[in-house]
Amino acid sequence: MAPLLEIQQIEVRYGERVVVQDVSFSLEAGEILGIVGESGSGKSTIIKAAMGLLDSRKAVTKGSIYYKGQNVLDASTEDMRKMRGAEMGMIFQNTGASLCPVRSIKDQLYESVAQHEKVSRKEVYQRALQLFDKMRLTDGERILNSYPFELSGGMNQRVGIMLAMILKPDLLFADEPTSALDVTVQAQVIKEMLKMRELYHTGIVIVTHNIGVVEYMADKIAVMHQGRLIEYGKTKDIIYHPKKEYTKKLLGAVLRIDRGRRYAENTGS
Repeated sequence: MAPLLEIQQIEVRYGERVVVQDVSFSLEAGEILGIVGESGSGKSTIIKAAMGLLDSRKAVTKGSIYYKGQNVLDASTEDMRKMRGAEMGMIFQNTGASLCPVRSIKDQLYESVAQHEKVSRKEVYQRALQLFDKMRLTDGERILNSYPFELSGGMNQRVGIMLAMILKPDLLFADEPTSALDVTVQAQVIKEMLKMRELYHTGIVIVTHNIGVVEYMADKIAVMHQGRLIEYGKTKDIIYHPKKEYTKKLLGAVLRIDRGRRYAENTGS
């Protein structure tokens, strides 16, 4: 059986400049991959390429991106429109900014689902409330009737998770989903994403500069540096036995609570 997502030696150019070069990795159903690296390393470009969301100045000039065995680079605009949302979901870095400020959450939610299904507003709202309940949010009615500007950044991110998961996509991309949140809300959002994986066996690709986030939730890690994939493997191997000097510096630059104890447990020290 083909992997859920397989990226083979892709190159992305911004005009004449190569911004991603010779990147390959794969993702199985129910697996979580964390893509880490400093700003400008090409992390977000990769997932936007897979979703067909690169702006007109950027283009995939080499390689292939397979979703369930189908090369999405060969898919028509209409095929990609059908895939986005129903097959591939996306949580943006700042969900509040990506929502229309003058329309309620429930109106935007219904429009999103109605593009893929013939469904009543009542059914959509019921499904949303069920998802909020699974995320342990008890005020779903208030959230649905709110406008984005009436919600906190953390609540908007949780709305983003619900919007991405309501169609139960098999693949979820998350682009720096916790970077604008305080530590407490970050933890809640991460747990809610893991809950969605548990419920729907969703494969997740999370892009972040936060090593602690991927250490906690990812099965595999891909390390990007200057547009190249320099290290890729199981989370435990990358965290405790990095091979590349850049990876060691990236890990060393981040304060991770309990790192010493975990290191001892994983190395037998």
